[in-house]
Amino acid sequence: MTRHFGYERPIDGHDARTRALVDKYQGPLRAYFHKRISAASDVDDLVQEIFIRLIDRGSAEELENPDAYIFQAASNLLRDRYRRDATRGRFERELPFLSDQIEEISPERVLQGREDVKLLTEALAALPARTRTIFLLHRFERFKYREIAERLGISVSSVEKHIAIAIKQVIRRLDKGQ
Repeated sequence: MTRHFGYERPIDGHDARTRALVDKYQGPLRAYFHKRISAASDVDDLVQEIFIRLIDRGSAEELENPDAYIFQAASNLLRDRYRRDATRGRFERELPFLSDQIEEISPERVLQGREDVKLLTEALAALPARTRTIFLLHRFERFKYREIAERLGISVSSVEKHIAIAIKQVIRRLDKGQ
């Protein structure tokens, strides 16, 4: 394991060009993300995600223009993040009991809330155990992807995949229940 961009990541098996790109672009990517997001605590996660994408892509030797590739990937990652946040906002609006808003409690609202809880419980129960655990740690316990990965001994990429699967299945199940 070699320590890069603030995290332990096995990059020793990757080509020298990949390691050189990680060393070269770590600082500029941090600056790029610091200027564009309000949550400074997420900068390291975003930088790490870019390098994970680079490593997952394969050999860095094939990159003709690494500047363009890396910063286009960073731009795409931010666009995906904004879309996800917008989707999360829609998800929370559709399930008011997950938001911090205070609403008038009426018999109809209580009944709807019970139905929402029942649908969500069923949707969560239908998830594979590991996916459900990861989803609950992130959404309800507010663990960051990195913290979940460390706790479960898996990669951040695996956590992201489990979260994506969980969200798709929960939303699909909730949409069917409506």
